[in-house]
Amino acid sequence: MAIVERGVRRRPVLAQGIEAEVELEFEEAYPPVRVVFGQRTVLVEDGPAVAPDLRVRGALPDLISLMVTPLLRGVPNPINARGRAALGMVVLRRIRFEGRLGLMRRLIRVICV
Repeated sequence: MAIVERGVRRRPVLAQGIEAEVELEFEEAYPPVRVVFGQRTVLVEDGPAVAPDLRVRGALPDLISLMVTPLLRGVPNPINARGRAALGMVVLRRIRFEGRLGLMRRLIRVICV
């Protein structure tokens, strides 16, 4: 997924601090995306994760909205309208997380636009 690759290129120091396997699963008919953060490399490929530390599920437009929202300490900024909208998607379970939520905060910081 180009958004993840772009974020890793723009914020390599943040990406290097993550060692985990993440799966992005879309409600649409797209295949899931597996992202493996290693010590020196980040692998992004189509297909399900083997044993993800974090699984993120939602519609592609909702996931993209989460990625482009302004952040405050790794979570959508509730002062900003787009941040409140992103938080609302999580509360309404349009976007769902399974696994390490601290990892989700770090992932969002890496891939935010």
